[in-house]
Amino acid sequence: MTNSVNSRDVNAGKMRNRGIEFSVNADVIRTNDFTWSVGGNISYNENEILSLGQVDEFEQGTSIIRKGLPLGSHYAVKWGGVDPASGDPLYYDKEGNITNKYGSYEVADFGTFNPPTTGGFNTSIKYKGFEASALFIFAHGFKRYNNQTFFQENPAFAQFNLLKKMKTIWRKPGDITEIQRVDSKREFSSKDIEDASYLRFKNVKVSYTLPKSLLAKQKTISNVKFYGQVENIHTWTKFTGFDPEDDNNIAQYEYPTPITYTMGINISF
Repeated sequence: MTNSVNSRDVNAGKMRNRGIEFSVNADVIRTNDFTWSVGGNISYNENEILSLGQVDEFEQGTSIIRKGLPLGSHYAVKWGGVDPASGDPLYYDKEGNITNKYGSYEVADFGTFNPPTTGGFNTSIKYKGFEASALFIFAHGFKRYNNQTFFQENPAFAQFNLLKKMKTIWRKPGDITEIQRVDSKREFSSKDIEDASYLRFKNVKVSYTLPKSLLAKQKTISNVKFYGQVENIHTWTKFTGFDPEDDNNIAQYEYPTPITYTMGINISF
């Protein structure tokens, strides 16, 4: 007779989110013909894993789920630069010592890919039938793994396009550079974890509504509005990948958010 043990999946973990949200909208100037409005919002969320049941941590790809850390914490070997004498890539071991040997030295010292602070601000003006508005959005305090630089700063992929930074590759003793010598292996490390905080000029829109007096002689059309807008105008960021706003924690050449131009006319009957 064989004994069997039944098992089942249970929600044994605990996670806490706490923070604050604030928003404000106001008319700075308001007259019969003219209105200038401004507004904005900001939110901050502090995330922490409180319990994982019978374990304290487990790895999940290039991140780690660990009690006491926020969800999405990066987990990687810490990059130590390039040895000027030999061109060897350098890393930090678990004790914080520099070594040219790559090993299982992963640490969770690089923050999270989930932004704790997000928000936006806007402004608009109205003058008779004319309207114009602008919107900015931002995210701060998070990092992403830019897997693109792993390939574009890697001599092993010289058959493809590489970054101009490769011109600074180590060649001789004494060279100070972040690009290791050509015959050394490029490993995954914190070298490719970058600050992905950004401010994006998200939208600008201009419109004009015809005066009612121009439509008074006919009864078919009640309103005519012309408009034009531009989406994703510009992004300010230190992130060197295609798009810091991408929700994938590892940038892998995903198509960036495009700039979009739109023009149109709304007619109401």
